[in-house]
Amino acid sequence: METIIEINERIWFEVSFSLANREKGSEEDIRFAIADTAPPGARLFDTDEIDILLSPAQAEQLGAALLEAARVSRATPWADDMRG
Repeated sequence: METIIEINERIWFEVSFSLANREKGSEEDIRFAIADTAPPGARLFDTDEIDILLSPAQAEQLGAALLEAARVSRATPWADDMRG
């Protein structure tokens, strides 16, 4: 299972599950990656990709937090001068 979410022309998120990520004694088997394809001097981080392994519970917490932030954002009206 793999989902890629493009943020803009140079940054994307990847969420994936693979049995290959499972290690004995660890629950972290869900990969969350942030990739930045900008040239080295213009990247957000020192590397082009950061990988974080999450447990199912952590992935659920992250998902719930993102859904709640989206709900609050949609419920908050824009001021006329904020839309650009």
